[in-house]
Amino acid sequence: MIELSVVMPCYEEAENLKLLLPKISASLAGISPFTEILVVDTQTPHDDTPKICAQFSGVKYVPRHGGDTYGDAVRTGIAQSSGKYVVFMDADGSHNPADIPALYGEITAGGADVIIGSRYMKGGESDNSFILRSMSIALNYCYRLVLGLDVYDVSDSFRIYDGGKLRAIAIRCSNFDVIEEILINLRRKFNDLKIKEIPIAFTKRLHGKSKRKWVRFIISYILTLFRLKKLQHKEGV
Repeated sequence: MIELSVVMPCYEEAENLKLLLPKISASLAGISPFTEILVVDTQTPHDDTPKICAQFSGVKYVPRHGGDTYGDAVRTGIAQSSGKYVVFMDADGSHNPADIPALYGEITAGGADVIIGSRYMKGGESDNSFILRSMSIALNYCYRLVLGLDVYDVSDSFRIYDGGKLRAIAIRCSNFDVIEEILINLRRKFNDLKIKEIPIAFTKRLHGKSKRKWVRFIISYILTLFRLKKLQHKEGV
């Protein structure tokens, strides 16, 4: 049985994967021999990502299913993962592979079903520009306030989940708001769900440009916020 799956949604990140995959493999070597790394690429590759993945043992190249949105990549990664625990992390180098053992150690210690790598709790850091950091903090505040999520960082994707619980939910968001949707749907499905945060340092991407389209990003977050709040009200969550 696979103990830990690492899932990386990927979109034209071949240059970053050359640097990240050996570091992730090194981190996993200290955890368990029963691990897997899933690189979830676009439906048709846009760069050398398949060739890069083939150079490393334990790395599985997975084309995303259903479309080429970030949400499609997340859904594909969840469906294809088989680990008892599942880590999601960015493929651009903003998440440090050296933090994976800390996430794993926290969830295996018990007491939580989701561990979030947090930029905004005490000890956490973000290397984003002042404008981007301010937008992110405002977004997190709105989601915490409206949806009652008692965590500082609801939008960072660097997390480890109980794999069985993660695969038991359905998610529908297409954009980066899928990250918040996962937390809400997990809490809807499991009333006793426990979430914990540990501080991490979030750095700027290594190579390439961000794939976020900011107008679409903001609109989708607003629509998702209203939809999830409506579901909470309807179901009394």
